[in-house]
Amino acid sequence: MDFHQLKVFIEVAREKSFSRAAENIFLTQPTVSVHIKALEDEMGTQLLDRSQRELQLTAAGKVLVRYAKQLLDIKEEALFAIQKERRMIKGHLEIASSSVPGAYLLPELMRSFLESYPAVTFAVMLRDSRQVFEYVRDYSYDLGFVGEPAPPDGLGQIKLQQDELVLIAAPGTCLPGEKAVPPLFELDLKDGQNAAELLKIPFVMREPGSATRVLFESALEEFFGRNRVVLQVAAYLESQEAIKEAVKAGLGVTAISRRAVSEELAAGLIKGYRLAGLRLERNFYLIYHRDRVLSPLSQAFLDHCAGFYQSADED
Repeated sequence: MDFHQLKVFIEVAREKSFSRAAENIFLTQPTVSVHIKALEDEMGTQLLDRSQRELQLTAAGKVLVRYAKQLLDIKEEALFAIQKERRMIKGHLEIASSSVPGAYLLPELMRSFLESYPAVTFAVMLRDSRQVFEYVRDYSYDLGFVGEPAPPDGLGQIKLQQDELVLIAAPGTCLPGEKAVPPLFELDLKDGQNAAELLKIPFVMREPGSATRVLFESALEEFFGRNRVVLQVAAYLESQEAIKEAVKAGLGVTAISRRAVSEELAAGLIKGYRLAGLRLERNFYLIYHRDRVLSPLSQAFLDHCAGFYQSADED
């Protein structure tokens, strides 16, 4: 058993596929299979259940993947300590993030981190918030960025920055009861007629698991006092950019992070509304596993992110 075999095994466990793992780590699928077979022979047990459509870890595989990640973390810690002694901090950091913080928070955080550690490289995987929680929970990623608080099941979190959702529509839209409250328009849902009309408007919605969608639907349920509020949904789209383009084209309206549309609002490419009566504020969070000893590089980036926003608040 060597570090390379463990890295291959972790990638297969994460992707649940020999072919996808091979593509990610630039090996052929037969080579990946050989590494896994050699590891299973050395362990004297099967590590992967190949009987299902997607590969699944066996009980032994689940044990090994946890220790394998710890071993690789220790290796990285040793390398990091040596590099630090030589004042040469470098490495590759993989991060899981939901779409809004991945697009609008992480670029600035990575840029500022690279000012101190220019030999570091990043890879960011964009998924919905629920998937990010799961990836950090099962040790696939050290760090995750999301738009909702972490569940209290072993995950820790650091609050980064506040955000709010706004309703956006195509230019020229005129919603019943709207009034101009610069720099946005306002729709007062405490007026029952306005609230009723909102439920008749076509919406473009994010996929299930999106923190943006969860917040908006929860706010509607709280406002209307129902367990479920039915919207007139014209389309479900997965990316922020696709949703913005759909709204511009007049397909429907959507609730979206104000940070994600600040440029479009300023340029008049879309029309923005505050929905008075709905609680649409939230925070962005950096999440990590409480029981995992972070690699030194991950810890350094976590510390940097926490300090970055603390410094901004003090300014």
